[in-house]
Amino acid sequence: MYNSNGYLWKMLLFILVAALPVAIVAFWLLSHDLIIIDYVFLLIVAAILPAFLLYTKLVREMQAVAFRMERAAVMSPLEGDGRGSLRSGLLPVDNLFLAMQQYRRVLQHMLKEAQARQDEASLLFDMLPDPVMVLGSKRRIRRSNDAANQFFNVDQMEGEVTAFLRHPALLKAIDAAYEGKDPEKRIEFTISDVIPRYVAAYIVNLKGESSEGLRLIVTLHDLTASRRMQQMRVDFVANASHELRTPLAILIGALETLIGPARDDLAAHQRFFTMMQAQSLRMSQLIDDLLSLSQIEINEHSRPSGRVEMAKVLQGVSSLIRAKSADLGKTISLKLPEEPVCVTGDFDQLTQVFTNLVDNALKYSREDSEIIVEVTTAGKEAHVAVIDQGEGIAEEHISRLTERFYRVDSDRSRKLGGTGLGLAIVKHIVSRHRGHLEITSVVGKGSKFSVKLPISVS
Repeated sequence: MYNSNGYLWKMLLFILVAALPVAIVAFWLLSHDLIIIDYVFLLIVAAILPAFLLYTKLVREMQAVAFRMERAAVMSPLEGDGRGSLRSGLLPVDNLFLAMQQYRRVLQHMLKEAQARQDEASLLFDMLPDPVMVLGSKRRIRRSNDAANQFFNVDQMEGEVTAFLRHPALLKAIDAAYEGKDPEKRIEFTISDVIPRYVAAYIVNLKGESSEGLRLIVTLHDLTASRRMQQMRVDFVANASHELRTPLAILIGALETLIGPARDDLAAHQRFFTMMQAQSLRMSQLIDDLLSLSQIEINEHSRPSGRVEMAKVLQGVSSLIRAKSADLGKTISLKLPEEPVCVTGDFDQLTQVFTNLVDNALKYSREDSEIIVEVTTAGKEAHVAVIDQGEGIAEEHISRLTERFYRVDSDRSRKLGGTGLGLAIVKHIVSRHRGHLEITSVVGKGSKFSVKLPISVS
């Protein structure tokens, strides 16, 4: 600092201003022959020297003041600055520093309170159950809560809202809200995904841009569960009334026969009681499958988050139906990789998937045949294949196998105890796990049901 040109010129200017009055008086006295020329120079030098010393002293004190102000900005007032207290000088700095410390304490308290309130507001914002986005100008997302991040399966929502939502009616409502038209509006729309989601959006205008550029609040309310519940009721009534008609008709006919013509026929009693028991069990199984399917459909949009090891699932399925396979004279062969294969899913639902697939393979495969359950990996997917040696399925039936109550051979399916809902349940569970079900079959050789699921990264 002392060697800079700015410092030198400032020092010369200060000395000039301080010595100029003395020089004027000295030359005035010289012009009136009151002093000689030697005294003039002596007076000027006598004025320059104190000015130089005064300027140096003031500069040093200002440097010390600047240093202590810098330290006070980053240190607690109770901490020392490492250089000791400033000695008494020409400038009254003690009162200045005392006032600075007092103001610093007040500002620190105010900042702590403001930070605490901001933290509480952020916590409450993230605890909101519905997805909420705060938009700035030009549809840009300024903030989003945890529910919104989970809804769109991202760590943090950034950029324009069109990167996540592109429904024309919603974007039109957002633009209208920016212009002050319909500032509080509700829009219902559908998000196309693996599982379609029904959403209601509420748009609120903040009545002018804030200091942080916040303009609109967009709140999303997921209607998928309620819509699926409504559809479930409709489907349940339609499906139950259709599928229960046949066993109920058989039960009614059997009862009428037992009450009427076969009242005293003990042999007929045994035959009709056996028939009624079979139809009752079929109706019970049908209702259980319908309820199971409806519950799966309600939660189909909500992806499971557990970590499931496929070997444990398949070994449990094999143990569960090994007795049935032995009774049918068939075997179940598991082909598992040496390394564990884990997927993101729900253990009980995956058990239900492969129980249905293996049970179907046992029903429709040839006698004394082998059911192969094989696990492989391909990229980020786990492939689980259930292979049977049955009669196979014709090409025209494969695309419809996962429809409710669709049967290739209705009489045979009912005779084997099938409800026509097993593959529909499999399809919806696999969809909930964001997986895929592929079916290939060759008539006369057998069928292969492959389930592809995303691998869980530990």
